[in-house]
Amino acid sequence: HVNMELWQQNIIDWYDEEIAAGNMINAGMTYEGGPQFFTIPQYVHDQYGITTVEDMKEHWELFKDPEDNSKGLFINCAIGWQCAEVNRAKFKAYKLDEYYNILSPGAAAAMDAALAGAQMKTEPVFGYYWAPTSLMGMYDWYVLEEPEYTDSCWEEVIKGRADETYTPKEACAYETLPIDKGIHSSLPDLAPDVVDMLKKMNVGLQPINVTAAWAVENDIQSDWEK
Repeated sequence: HVNMELWQQNIIDWYDEEIAAGNMINAGMTYEGGPQFFTIPQYVHDQYGITTVEDMKEHWELFKDPEDNSKGLFINCAIGWQCAEVNRAKFKAYKLDEYYNILSPGAAAAMDAALAGAQMKTEPVFGYYWAPTSLMGMYDWYVLEEPEYTDSCWEEVIKGRADETYTPKEACAYETLPIDKGIHSSLPDLAPDVVDMLKKMNVGLQPINVTAAWAVENDIQSDWEK
């Protein structure tokens, strides 16, 4: 009955339809700002002066695809995630697809392993990620600069997401929006006390980053799985 992290920007058409149909209620913010971004290790930024997505074209050889040495490699969202298609559209608009192959791992764990593994080996890596996450708390990352978000720009990105043959006229950074709680419209009748609690609850971004990193470092998640 409850989705604690809507990330509605990535599924905005579905979200708007469900809200309009009365199937879902937005119960307010879980934490402020859920940033999504293209990132490289901080030391790579420091050493090579890579600051923007445009700079990545000049330095593609640092991130060579082991399966195709003629291009670099970008670690995308996991297959099936909406952000995978958003990033593909952004790559076309930025013309980064001329310099990089896009790898969409089969699962989130594989995406994490690719990014964390490179950091552990002090190797360059280029990929998409978001916060709050344990990966962002455990290693030093540099968020690449992109053109600032605008509604008109994002309309172009969404066109490219929906149609692989369309090249957006422009692309820009993800909009950093509060991450909200979505509840099924039946929940207020089923559990009004739960709804009241959810509407009052705001966990906050930094507490989640810290807790997520602590859980991984102490193998807490594995203990739960056991």
